[in-house]
Amino acid sequence: MSQQLKEEVWKKIDAYKNNIIRFTCDLIKIPSENPPGDMTEIAEFIRNHLEKYGLHCKQYEPEKGKINLICSIGKNRNESNLVFNGHMDVVPVGEREKWDFPPFSGEVKNGYILGRGASDMKGGLAGIISVMELLAELEVELNGTLTLTLVPDEETGGKFGTGWLMMRGIIKPDACIVAEPTGLTFIDIGQRGALWIKITVRGFPTHGSLSPYKGENAILTACKVMNTLLRLIEVEVKAPDDIIDIVEKSKLMVEALIEEKGIGRILSSPTVNVGTIRGGNKINVVPDKCEMEVDIRLPIGFSVKEAEEKLEELLKDFKDDVSINVIAGIEPNYTSPTTRLVSLIKRNIKEILGINPDVFVQWASSDARYFRLKGIPTIHYGPAEVKGIHGYNERVRVEDVVTAAKVYAGVAIDFLA
Repeated sequence: MSQQLKEEVWKKIDAYKNNIIRFTCDLIKIPSENPPGDMTEIAEFIRNHLEKYGLHCKQYEPEKGKINLICSIGKNRNESNLVFNGHMDVVPVGEREKWDFPPFSGEVKNGYILGRGASDMKGGLAGIISVMELLAELEVELNGTLTLTLVPDEETGGKFGTGWLMMRGIIKPDACIVAEPTGLTFIDIGQRGALWIKITVRGFPTHGSLSPYKGENAILTACKVMNTLLRLIEVEVKAPDDIIDIVEKSKLMVEALIEEKGIGRILSSPTVNVGTIRGGNKINVVPDKCEMEVDIRLPIGFSVKEAEEKLEELLKDFKDDVSINVIAGIEPNYTSPTTRLVSLIKRNIKEILGINPDVFVQWASSDARYFRLKGIPTIHYGPAEVKGIHGYNERVRVEDVVTAAKVYAGVAIDFLA
């Protein structure tokens, strides 16, 4: 019965194709750059659009302009709850003169939809919204609830979006599909964690004309600290048994995508980036203080606590001169490839595209962690031209947006049939 229903909905999506494309273009035409992160205009546009289909949204605004929209369909609210999650914000366009077309044109050209957010993630956003509308219009009977959550600030950490909703128990998913860009033949089931720290190095000031014979230069000590921190990348981490093969395959994917041989090791070893450094206050004074902010990414299998312990061990010789403050700690997270959600999305991709998709883990972070760290099976799946994400001339294939919508619909029907 569910197969017959899926095929009916897929035909409806084909007939609805031009509307999905137009809606994607309209979303791109609304600048929703973050920063500054004001989602008022795009949230109002989406809310009005959903209401045309009888879908009424609850709106939450924990901070001005940080608007979350939630709507649900389904008759039996006590059964399973599948969540579609997507963010409305996009990264800034950067230098406009480096674009080959206006970044908010939303133009369709040579089979592509053009503009900032086309892949990350207004193509996926249009897909999950359109599926909600179609299922509501067809009055599909679901044994459970399908919930759409549209959030404002994934690109700046999700503090007022998915994180805020989950912390307050406003949404309670049994499983979640985040329409982040992956490409149609890939399913993302995990991502690295992060440890962001601020290191303060102390020295002893004196007149600059006496350096290096007198005083203790905090900046020079900070250089030694930085070189010591880089020893973190030598740590080899074994992934959990149920995804160890997927991590190894993902390494090859990373190398092919980034076009850098050997870079796949970032999925089994920490990475270290000194992002900011501030030290000294005058050219002729030996600096007594230097501060740096460091971004350490943690492979799956290497916890925040383990990373902190390793840091303490590495920097023990500097303990009298160095203090460390944790800015943020995010645990590595993943969904087991054997979960029902992963099986269902693999099955629907095979039915629609005729291929077996690749399951992988990625190197960045997203709102998926807010679900996974509460034990909720969560995957990324969305249309994308991955190489253009966060860069100039972002675009997405028209047909990929429509096909992704079919996959979302098929999984929703199978999960809640």
